[in-house]
Amino acid sequence: MRFPIDTSQLAFTVTSPPMAAKDFATKKVKVTEDGQPVMVVKLLAMDGTDSTTIKFNMPGEQHHLTPGMPVRVEGLAYGMAKDGDVRWWTAAAVVPMHAAGTAASPGAGPAAGRNPHASAAAGAGSARHSTARPGEGEG
Repeated sequence: MRFPIDTSQLAFTVTSPPMAAKDFATKKVKVTEDGQPVMVVKLLAMDGTDSTTIKFNMPGEQHHLTPGMPVRVEGLAYGMAKDGDVRWWTAAAVVPMHAAGTAASPGAGPAAGRNPHASAAAGAGSARHSTARPGEGEG
């Protein structure tokens, strides 16, 4: 069973560099059918009141994701096997917030990680500005 998650009121920050996923049985790096590496992505999800760390696998290199980077998550869902014992997160894409054409300075990442609603590139950290961020680039 798959439960889609509305991310419009959530902020996400990358917590660690993406790592290659390993096959549980063989301990070898996982790859997709077309030979792309499968990467483990770890994020801090925040709603302004509480937070939790989530991790999931994504196909392809994810070198664009760096610790402290605020990101937008597209297609986030929580999956559960029928018996409920096995649970997992999935996402269609993880996109850096500055991917819409703005350039964040290298020192802006950690500050943005502490306040994910702030715009590192624009220097405007108002709540009014941050409410527009989740919808940027969609459509």
